[in-house]
Amino acid sequence: MGSREWFLGKVVTPSGVVEEGAVGIEKETITYAGPAAEAPRNKQDPSRAVTGWITPGLIDLHLHGAGGRDLMEGTAEAIEQVSRTLVQHGTTAYLATSMVKRDIPANRHLAIAAELTGPIQEGAELLGIHVEGPFVNPLRGGLIRSDRIWPPSRQDLEQILAVAHGKLRMMTMAPELPGALDLLGPLADAGGIGSLGHTEAAFDEAKTGFKKGIRHVTHLYNAMRGLHHREPGALGAVLMDHGVTVQLIADGVHVHPELLRWTAEVLSPDAVVLITDALPAAGLADGLYAYDGRNYHSENGSAWYREGPEPKLFGTTCLLDELVRRAMKFMGVTFQQAVRMASWNPARTLGIEKRLGSLAAGCQADLVLWDLSLQVQETILRGKTAWRKP
Repeated sequence: MGSREWFLGKVVTPSGVVEEGAVGIEKETITYAGPAAEAPRNKQDPSRAVTGWITPGLIDLHLHGAGGRDLMEGTAEAIEQVSRTLVQHGTTAYLATSMVKRDIPANRHLAIAAELTGPIQEGAELLGIHVEGPFVNPLRGGLIRSDRIWPPSRQDLEQILAVAHGKLRMMTMAPELPGALDLLGPLADAGGIGSLGHTEAAFDEAKTGFKKGIRHVTHLYNAMRGLHHREPGALGAVLMDHGVTVQLIADGVHVHPELLRWTAEVLSPDAVVLITDALPAAGLADGLYAYDGRNYHSENGSAWYREGPEPKLFGTTCLLDELVRRAMKFMGVTFQQAVRMASWNPARTLGIEKRLGSLAAGCQADLVLWDLSLQVQETILRGKTAWRKP
């Protein structure tokens, strides 16, 4: 690519679609996004006609691994392989999601993720760390190992923050646990967001959590107390609070398709953040894999743990391009709406929407080129092609 280039096609913005649109980039920055007829193009500037859609890069706030590698491995090679796999599916930025081991100083995987936070060569940008726990309710632990869960502690939070070297951006916690809400202040001071999840919180406990500063929710519906007409629970509190953003696994398995459709009608378009909760098998063929010492089966985008009397849903092996397509199918949203849920909404959740998540002048030139069947054809990172379909 030259220092200036134009892309012509269907341009997806947070507010709509420009059918005959143009996106101009110069070096690493978007200089224009809007109608092609109004684009300030010079005749000598190279341009490319895209037979399909031009969108911002997708952003995944909850991902454990991909391409056969696990973010808990604690190696640069693992993170680099995850990042390279993601760009093949249109994801240009993500949070490295993992658990915390009880011997906190030994959590090398957090230190490595912190060290590599930022641009990854030929791979999706690592935005920081999301820890799922350890201050979650063991009654709603799901398949988080029991030794990855323990009571809230200010001292332990400070140790986690120290190991993460200032790169902890999100922590999933259960607000009903004694002392949990006292951690929101120190977490925020360190640049982190408290996210309600893996919780048995009652309605009032969840509402108190929101008043104290929790403004995000980890995988809505999953691993939380459900809705009851006499005790609305955490779910009821979420659905009645219009200032909360929520992660949603819209694969049609973690949440029933009809409930997904209803959720799209009830919640604001700004509220839903599509996430994958992807495991290392994401981007690979179906088969038997392992994560954090447990085997799971990858089947049609879902991960199943089969070592008990009944299969348990373990996570997904989908990546965000597939979740965009499934959100359209199961939630009844448009392509533009699904892309918004996977780009601008997560960027806004992290407070980085002026840099990422949108095709707008001044934003980083992270673009995804899709064909008319909504398959990713090319991913552009910081103005340069990171991956192109063979």
